[in-house]
Amino acid sequence: MNDKENIARTISRNSLFTIVYNVWYLGTRLVLTPLILSYISIEEYGLWAYCFVVLSYLALTAFGFNNTYIRYAADYRSRGENHKINELLSTGIFSMVALGLILFLLFLFGLPVLIPMLGIDADLTQTAHGLFVGTAAIFVLNFSLAGYQCVLEGEQRIALVRKIHLFASVVELALLLLFFYLGMGVFSLLYAYGVRFGLIICLSFVFAHRVFPFLSVRLRHLRLEALKRFADFGGKMSLLGLLSLFINSADRIFITRILHLESAGLYEIGRKLPNIGMMLPSAVAGTLMPAASHLEGSQQHDRLRGIYLRSTRYIMLLSGLPYAFLIFFAPQIIEVWVGPGYEGPAHVMQILALGTLVNLFTGSGTACVRGMGLPGYEMQYMGISALMLLGLTPLFIHLAGIQGAAWAYTLAQSTGSLYFLVRANRLFSIPWPRFIAMTVPPVLLLFASGLPVLLLCRSTWVPMAPTRWPGLGLLALFGCGHLLLALLLVLTCRNRLFTAQEKTQMAGFNPPGPMAPLWKKLWSTP
Repeated sequence: MNDKENIARTISRNSLFTIVYNVWYLGTRLVLTPLILSYISIEEYGLWAYCFVVLSYLALTAFGFNNTYIRYAADYRSRGENHKINELLSTGIFSMVALGLILFLLFLFGLPVLIPMLGIDADLTQTAHGLFVGTAAIFVLNFSLAGYQCVLEGEQRIALVRKIHLFASVVELALLLLFFYLGMGVFSLLYAYGVRFGLIICLSFVFAHRVFPFLSVRLRHLRLEALKRFADFGGKMSLLGLLSLFINSADRIFITRILHLESAGLYEIGRKLPNIGMMLPSAVAGTLMPAASHLEGSQQHDRLRGIYLRSTRYIMLLSGLPYAFLIFFAPQIIEVWVGPGYEGPAHVMQILALGTLVNLFTGSGTACVRGMGLPGYEMQYMGISALMLLGLTPLFIHLAGIQGAAWAYTLAQSTGSLYFLVRANRLFSIPWPRFIAMTVPPVLLLFASGLPVLLLCRSTWVPMAPTRWPGLGLLALFGCGHLLLALLLVLTCRNRLFTAQEKTQMAGFNPPGPMAPLWKKLWSTP
């Protein structure tokens, strides 16, 4: 097997395990929520969630360091400079331990002032103090020693990292149930969370030393050059994290300030599914950064260009169907999920699904430019989106309420995304006609396949007036119909839609039983 096939298989395997882990994590969180609320009050649960909102800003420091580990570990390995991995890891860990300790002490000193500012009830002050201190300690310990996990990701062992996370998540789930049974209350969440990350740190340490037998973290490996890498590239990635945090929260901040909490809650209902839908395509894009670093370090620019274009195409193929379903059937989804009378969130869902789908065109490109050490491309497009959000969101909210906020987000993200695609295609020397031909037709085809089902839904839903469970069954039938029509349309247009290489790969797949001859015939090159 040649190096090209190895990289393709590695990306596919990493993407698969990332998707499996994300589906597991999302599924368990959805199932656990009502279970948790049967043991603790809604105020305690809200307090636990609040810990992560506050500490997310503390985690921005780790975001920059972690991306620096991944980018440069992959680059050094591609050049055979193993000693620089020791210098990178040693400098990063000692720096983060010192920085983490300072941030933790500052957080402890500021906590007595912070808790009253957050409006936490007096009877929950002691609980809040314990939860904040515990989660902050776990955060600091995790990002101080995250270098071991990140160098594994830089070596493209993302599948191994996801297995570690999956195992730790299963242990967390078991311990959570045990701690609740023992009557530990809301602190059950903290203790189980701490064990989970303790396992991740320990297992990452063990496997990092197995993958890199030469690995050594020592004071003698500290280097100013490595520290400059963290300050330069890591600082830019932290700024990217801050911009991303602002873009994903600005609409809710303005809604809360202008329209108050009830409108913010309605908006949250509409944004949840489009936001969750990003998990799977983002998982695929996230595996590309170390691969891009490897190809850039070994001067394989043509292959990097091919990975950028193909991965964008596959991400849009993966995203087209679920986002078409969200846009077409948002009113029915909202009615089945939270009940009738929520037309506003349904419209918000449709608008945000459109904006998110456009933004997903940038997914593989942003991962590639990060891997190439060019975060400026991403910073510029996110800066455009952030400035547009600042200017448009208050105006649009006053004009159209929560739907106006959704339109402001969609316009800002779409404009920034288009700007990024112009620059990325120029960077990779890809003409616009070729980019559009490779990425847009699959999305249009998946949307077109849903139109007959949409017409059927509109003619049957209102007369039937289904309640929640019958409505869920009917919605599932519409979803299956959409999927079936999409598959039929893809097979009908396969000779125009797929390249010769893709058809050869599809023909190499062996379905079970009597389907094999038909499958071979379908994908044979005419």
